[in-house]
Amino acid sequence: MWNNAILCLGSNTDCEANLRSAVGLLRAYFSSIRFSEAAYTEPIGLPDSSLFLNQVAIAGTDASLEEVKRVLKEMEKRLGRMSDSKRKGKIPIDIDLLLWNETILKPADWEKEYVQLLFQSVAYGSYDDERGNTYSPSPDTPDQFIGDHGT
Repeated sequence: MWNNAILCLGSNTDCEANLRSAVGLLRAYFSSIRFSEAAYTEPIGLPDSSLFLNQVAIAGTDASLEEVKRVLKEMEKRLGRMSDSKRKGKIPIDIDLLLWNETILKPADWEKEYVQLLFQSVAYGSYDDERGNTYSPSPDTPDQFIGDHGT
């Protein structure tokens, strides 16, 4: 079964390098993935934090939800995320699975304005695909996630 996922990536520590590393790991794992532009945002709930660099990804996979969650946690750990990172206000990488197929898994995060703007940019605007090629969907036929990946 083909599954669609929307991810949100964020970092407030060595942001550009950490996001670049996360993008590399995600490209290697997902059968199909594309990314929004990256944008700096104010930290939410971390008073002593520096700005976050955030990015949204739309991915397709035949892996199960449980498998994807496990792999995302492994990626975070590999990139330096520790159990006390949030308490310390230093987030090398955060990879949140916001939506799985048609189920919103993190409603509060999904509704954030910057997440919606980044999602719109990747879903309906220009973005680069898993090979780094630029793609602009026709305004008459907006993409629905990664599209059908049957057969």
